[in-house]
Amino acid sequence: MEAWARGLLRSAGASEEAATATARSLVHANRRGLDSHGVVFLSFFLPRLRAGTTKGEAHPEIVVDLPALALVDGHDALGPYVAGFAIGLCCDKAQRNGAAVVAVRNSSHFGAASCYAEAAAARGYLGVAVSNSDPGMGPPGALRPVLGTNPLAMAAPAAPDVPMPSLDIATSVVAQARIILARREGATIPPEWAIGPDGLATEDPERALSGSVLPMGGHKGFALAFMIDVLSGCLSGALLSPEIVGDPDAAGPQGTGHCFIAIHVESLRALEDYERSLRKLADAVHDAPRAGWADPFMIPGEREQRVAAERMEEIPLTESALLLLRSLGEEFGVAFPG
Repeated sequence: MEAWARGLLRSAGASEEAATATARSLVHANRRGLDSHGVVFLSFFLPRLRAGTTKGEAHPEIVVDLPALALVDGHDALGPYVAGFAIGLCCDKAQRNGAAVVAVRNSSHFGAASCYAEAAAARGYLGVAVSNSDPGMGPPGALRPVLGTNPLAMAAPAAPDVPMPSLDIATSVVAQARIILARREGATIPPEWAIGPDGLATEDPERALSGSVLPMGGHKGFALAFMIDVLSGCLSGALLSPEIVGDPDAAGPQGTGHCFIAIHVESLRALEDYERSLRKLADAVHDAPRAGWADPFMIPGEREQRVAAERMEEIPLTESALLLLRSLGEEFGVAFPG
């Protein structure tokens, strides 16, 4: 699947480096069960590549380079390519300085945020990844979206017998991509997910996409989305959420902003001490008393790791996803395998 996605992106005009990074991030999302940000997201990237609003041959550039801080200009390249470059740079700087921050401007949608936080964790860093996005979220009563569903991901190194702790959340009740998925499947959505263009709750994904996704935790999710926009947009000089256009057929580039943080664990404590603490924390969750009807408790990222283990050999796809992927394969001249 990764080879097919890479071929499709190359056919649409992406460089080998950008296509490889993007395909890897999409399949990573599918393997972890984040299917709304998996290979179906090619339907977002490919039209932009073909139109030239996402520049397939562009490369990210470091425009501010300080010992523990950097600013990267993505030059409107594919978001996963830019984000992968930025988190790698962030970890390199954190290795020398203990911690680092890299802000990004002029990027585009980077897919699942956990891809980058987990890349840092796999190298021995506590990783944080945030991004702004096109407006899709508003508080109850809003007649149009105000902010993006700006995601937050955090991941930390694993320990023996403890999976990698990993958090990946939209600041909305649900990622907007799941509503798009529901529309594609012809399904309804829970009324607490979104409001229509009249500001009222709706179960119709079409009306939800014409209205706004609701923030998680009410005002708390909305405030978190705002602060992520400060980190991703105000700090880097990227466009702000209200200025970003999400339509794949839009005339101009997205101008999205990201921000990454990496903290080198072994700069603070011995690795075995960190792992001992992590194991103690995980045990407290796993061993917590629970009601007879409650499922076993899991730490963040544990469910995704179990799904990844189940999907080592096969990634399930719905019929509507298969139809979409086959049509993309026909449109861009790279037949879907099987």
